[in-house]
Amino acid sequence: MSRHKDLIKNTLIIALGKFSTQFISFFLLPLYTYYLSPVELGLVDLILTYIVLLAPVVTIQMEMAAFRFLIDARNDKTEQKNIISSVIQITLIAIILVTGAYLLAGMFVSIPYFWHILMAIYTAIFAGIFLQFARGFGDNKRYSIASVVSGVVTLSSVLILVVGNGYKVSGVLTAIILSNLVCSIYLFKALRLYEYISLSSGTNTLRQKLIKYSSPLVANGISWWVINVSDRTIIAIVLGLSATGIYAVSNKYAAIFAGLFYIFSMAWTESISVHINSKDRNKFISDTGSLSIKLFGSLGLMLIALTPFVFNVLISKEFNDAYYYVPILIIAALFNAIVGLYSGIYVAMKLTKKVMHTSIIAAIINIVLTLILVQFIGIYGAAIATAVAFGVMAVYLSLIHI
Repeated sequence: MSRHKDLIKNTLIIALGKFSTQFISFFLLPLYTYYLSPVELGLVDLILTYIVLLAPVVTIQMEMAAFRFLIDARNDKTEQKNIISSVIQITLIAIILVTGAYLLAGMFVSIPYFWHILMAIYTAIFAGIFLQFARGFGDNKRYSIASVVSGVVTLSSVLILVVGNGYKVSGVLTAIILSNLVCSIYLFKALRLYEYISLSSGTNTLRQKLIKYSSPLVANGISWWVINVSDRTIIAIVLGLSATGIYAVSNKYAAIFAGLFYIFSMAWTESISVHINSKDRNKFISDTGSLSIKLFGSLGLMLIALTPFVFNVLISKEFNDAYYYVPILIIAALFNAIVGLYSGIYVAMKLTKKVMHTSIIAAIINIVLTLILVQFIGIYGAAIATAVAFGVMAVYLSLIHI
């Protein structure tokens, strides 16, 4: 089977799982806007953004190291056991250290939904790592099934806790915890991970290689955290949580595009990693990359064109203002897709420092522009700052790649 057929096959398999998850997320948006106030939705969005982006930082991005190194060990079960055991060992140490720091911080600072946040971080960490184990094995079917299971549990929990019992913020956070927990349990059994985890397996040399690969991605993760959280945090401080809720809805609509590209990017990164040493890899990368930019560029324009027809149908009137920021955020998502294409190449080549450098540049641009622009043009400032940051990343990566 040719590389392009492999890429298409993997994309379709992942899409089957991710489309259902995206559909569920899309279905949840009207529920959130109906049952949560802008302030409550703003708080939920802020907390979830922190959780999703902090979890990989806590693990020192071990999930990405697991994915990349397992690809090279697909025919060696002993090496797979060493890699998985080493990743779990490093992750457990990181969790213990961060938990201590979090509990200490809780003694001096009042953190809303303290235990919900801690449990959400734990479950997000293990769900993320186990999902990357599946990808590293090349088992995209179970990856997709786990994604569907996670989405179904989220929807069911929200219907029971938020809609049925009115728990609101705590209900949404509990739904996230349960979805990640069930996802982790499914993958632990389906992938028979208990056969690969041993506290005595692995070597210091392997652990050092994993950390060397993943450590630049920590700075990369922090930079993404700045890009995704700084705008929401600044909006919350300057304009209030209600404005954060409005911005959250705009982002969730634009996330449709980001979600579709994410499906492709996972298959893209895997295909490049598997064939990185092939003689004609440059032609494969160039041809596929060019076609992908055209495809997702057209998709972005289509979503912008459809916005006036579907937005008011899906979103509560209380969040109508979110409509105005959607086109800017979709353009930002398109730039981010271009960044993702290049990042996949560098991940496959194990040149994670290049990914780190570009993310740091984008984070600085984003936070500076957001601080300046939000003061003058409100939420528009945050949306424009995000688009500019991703745009600069895309241009910079294209130049250094050449």
